[in-house]
Amino acid sequence: MTDFIDTYRPLPPLSPADKLYVRSNFHRLEELCLGRPNKPVDYRSQIRAGLLPLPPYAVDGIEMYPADFFVFPDSVGSLGDQLKKEFFARYQRTAESYGQQIPEAEVGEEFASYLSGEYAVCLRWVTPETIFLKGLAMGRIDELLNEPNPGDTQWSAALRSWVNRLDAMEREFAPCMPPFPGRSFCLSIPGVKTPG
Repeated sequence: MTDFIDTYRPLPPLSPADKLYVRSNFHRLEELCLGRPNKPVDYRSQIRAGLLPLPPYAVDGIEMYPADFFVFPDSVGSLGDQLKKEFFARYQRTAESYGQQIPEAEVGEEFASYLSGEYAVCLRWVTPETIFLKGLAMGRIDELLNEPNPGDTQWSAALRSWVNRLDAMEREFAPCMPPFPGRSFCLSIPGVKTPG
């Protein structure tokens, strides 16, 4: 493929298990373009121009994208400045619903991370809302782990709740990728194990 687009960061060597995982959970751009108004070559131009996210994976020289690749851009109906404005607005609206005001520079960093394609490695659905919520959950888990108190049922319940929320947002990781150790580590703490 002459117009191959590489991932944001070089991937570690992919084992057969990694390749199977990626092929089972991600799609070629050509597959995602079926029934769409433009051709893959048009979307590749938009990806190169930084208007759409980079591929999170590449297997044997083939870019692989998440199934929801077009969901957020389609919800906006436009790329470029409009996509960026909508990302900022939705991210801030979600933050405000949790009583937070995020500096514009930080939202800009999250938008750049969205365009890097890296959120598709870990999130089941990549939207401004899920990007904010992932950061919120990880922050709350870090806060709780910085002051561990596994004998306290409220602390254990809060940790369990945030780990479960994060776990529900995250997809399984390829064997080559180091996952957030949250669920397995946190649930190994006495008193945190999910009841039932």
